[in-house]
Amino acid sequence: MKAVRNRFNYANIAVLTLAAGVFSFSALAESTYNNQNQGILSGAETGTVSTSAANAYRPVAKVVPELAQVVFYYPQGNQPATINVDSELQSALLPGEFTVFCVAPGAHAIESYFQDQPLYKGKQNPEHQIKVNGSETYFLQVNPGASGSTTALVERATAESDLKSMNKQTRIINRASQVKPCEYVNGGGAVLIQESVQFRFGKSNYGSILPSSLAKLDNVIAFLKQGNSVAEIQLVGYTDAIGKPESNQRLSQARANTIREALINAGVSADLISNTSGMGVAQSAEGCIAKANHQEAGCNVNSRRVDVIVR
Repeated sequence: MKAVRNRFNYANIAVLTLAAGVFSFSALAESTYNNQNQGILSGAETGTVSTSAANAYRPVAKVVPELAQVVFYYPQGNQPATINVDSELQSALLPGEFTVFCVAPGAHAIESYFQDQPLYKGKQNPEHQIKVNGSETYFLQVNPGASGSTTALVERATAESDLKSMNKQTRIINRASQVKPCEYVNGGGAVLIQESVQFRFGKSNYGSILPSSLAKLDNVIAFLKQGNSVAEIQLVGYTDAIGKPESNQRLSQARANTIREALINAGVSADLISNTSGMGVAQSAEGCIAKANHQEAGCNVNSRRVDVIVR
């Protein structure tokens, strides 16, 4: 099964300079932390650390409306990265590690930073702010680098593909005052199925689903009809970047509607489908050439889809 994506609002990302904040974590403690991890890092220069089953990534559930969830991960690099939240140190990551935390909905300065000592510019002058919505999950990546901030917002499907081979950071607890314990809907219902159903270029009807994806959809339907305990089904449609934004928005919604109709026609209760939405152009299409003669590029093909999330 492939990775899930929650509903993101990428337009809320902005780059800005913020005023210096009050720091709850001392420079001495942060320096000590980084020094302790230099020895660990020597075995992780290829971008990974050994994976422990106990600390392996598992798809995160939906949080309550009073919180937004952040999964911050570091797939490749060669030095520690500090993770700051609203001008305070939240934790630090080595390559191959991730951390999960929650904050209140609203605007927050959340970013990774390299080589922050001794001036701690990352805490004094954050460069990235993200506006997060309640109940949503946001995946942030530490990009490889040598200095400064290199934070990137990533779609869930892309992030969880990397996270499968990564470990949760457990050496220190969350320290930023704005970080809150995560509380999950229905106690954190686990993701039972996570699949992407792909469509042909410019199409949204059932007959335009790719043959390989029809097999995936049949597997989802078979699971749902076996009487498994399912709390909800989410359907989120996307398109490539070819064409006008308003047309792509309609196309993504039409694709999600097609999968909803297919599930209901197969005997799945409509009451289980909690969300059927079109998100327009997928982030995975960013950087693709948005012209019809490039419709078979992998980044375009993979963006013409509906993500099916079963909890």
